[in-house]
Amino acid sequence: MPSHLPEQMESAAAGSDDGNPNLVKDGNFKHRPVFTDSKCGYSQALAKGANVSLRYWDYGGSGNPNGQPDPGVNAGEYVDVSTHMYAFAKSDMEDRVDGSNAIDLVGRGDNRHGYIGQLLPDLIPGAQYDVTFWAGAPWYGEEPPHATRMRYKVNDGMSRDDGKALDQEYVSVPEPPRVAISGGSWVRQWKQYQRSFIALSSNAYLSFADDTTNRYTTGTQLACVSVRLSVPAHDYRIARTAPETSPDNPLTAPTDTPFDGFRVQFSDEANQPLSSQQVSLILDPSATGSHFVHDGRATLTYPGKTGVDGWLSVPAGAVQAGSQQGPMRIHAQLNTTRLGGQVDLRVGAPVARFSVYRGGSMPLARAGGTGYPGVNLRANQDDPVPPQNVRVTLPPGRRLQFVAQGDPGYQLTVQNGGQYNGALSPDGQTLTFENVDLALSGKDSTALIWVAVKAPGNATLGGTELSFRVGDVTSPSSSITVVDK
Repeated sequence: MPSHLPEQMESAAAGSDDGNPNLVKDGNFKHRPVFTDSKCGYSQALAKGANVSLRYWDYGGSGNPNGQPDPGVNAGEYVDVSTHMYAFAKSDMEDRVDGSNAIDLVGRGDNRHGYIGQLLPDLIPGAQYDVTFWAGAPWYGEEPPHATRMRYKVNDGMSRDDGKALDQEYVSVPEPPRVAISGGSWVRQWKQYQRSFIALSSNAYLSFADDTTNRYTTGTQLACVSVRLSVPAHDYRIARTAPETSPDNPLTAPTDTPFDGFRVQFSDEANQPLSSQQVSLILDPSATGSHFVHDGRATLTYPGKTGVDGWLSVPAGAVQAGSQQGPMRIHAQLNTTRLGGQVDLRVGAPVARFSVYRGGSMPLARAGGTGYPGVNLRANQDDPVPPQNVRVTLPPGRRLQFVAQGDPGYQLTVQNGGQYNGALSPDGQTLTFENVDLALSGKDSTALIWVAVKAPGNATLGGTELSFRVGDVTSPSSSITVVDK
């Protein structure tokens, strides 16, 4: 067996490789004890009891009935270490485990069932990690082979007793075949195991504890332990809602009234859906007096599972509006990670940033000139009014027509602002203008917008008006009286 210099040991402990490093330090148990060639005989290959010293691993009593830690007993007596040459003798797995030494999770005699563990720092919350290890049953000469059991566990926290279990399993290792080899031992039989966990925080703790039936002086054999990044963390967020919501266009409900149903879609940074995952919607803030209702009980969270397309449906009545008017927001959480984005709701009537109201009156001669009906605007808040879409509709059955104003075509004019080209509907009855700056500069500032129309010879005489929709606010235009020329 080759000897290891200190610098070689440090390299082995670091676990560096092809860009996805082993996060377990000294997963091959090579760092200590260092066996020399003269101590590789089958009868001397075990580091008996307190001779065990593993720099990067915690170890001691398993905590099971047959492994209760004893303050008067050295922690090294609960585990043994054996060389690779000894642990994998006559095994067809010998060349597949990178020369790993092995740990025997039962140390010096009965009632010395132990554990080893290691903190895994600097994890990425939300990322998935694969855990692989090799396990075998005992094959020492002093007793016949026997089956064993080992508890594997990864938990969120700084020690094996901290936090939530992220992954765990009782690994049953079958008895190896009773085929004797030289040195008073048996043929080795090893099996590789693989598990995975998703990190909830930057720290997790990996541990292996013997759970073999008492009366044996040897337990589960462990070798070649690794933890590697498997699936990177995604930046999941609320991608959209249906109907769409925003601070300017929230989903609303009167006081003490259930909100209508809505849907929320979740996706990652590449716009791939968060498929078939349990998420929780959380009301924030709760001081609005509104709440979720789930299974008939008032609550501030709503759990649900996304579909394969990332959509989560929230039925009508799941969010109940309370007696206090005001804005609300819903955030989302996956496990313990808060997702980006929000769903905007409001209890009571929405407060519009601006008002739209009728502007004056005008005559419009049939088969005559062009008129310019419009609406007045007033800002209700000091906050800037973002650009709005404007839709203008002719009165039905009155035979009025929009007028194209030169090469640009149909236009909307904003007083003290600009002019915007519009799209005429196929039936000629509606003009649509997008991203119109209303030229409102602060609370109580005003503006006027208008379009050009005419009354052909067959237009209906009498009073009428256009309909203006500015953002989500609708108002009739200036009063129009169609007269004979």
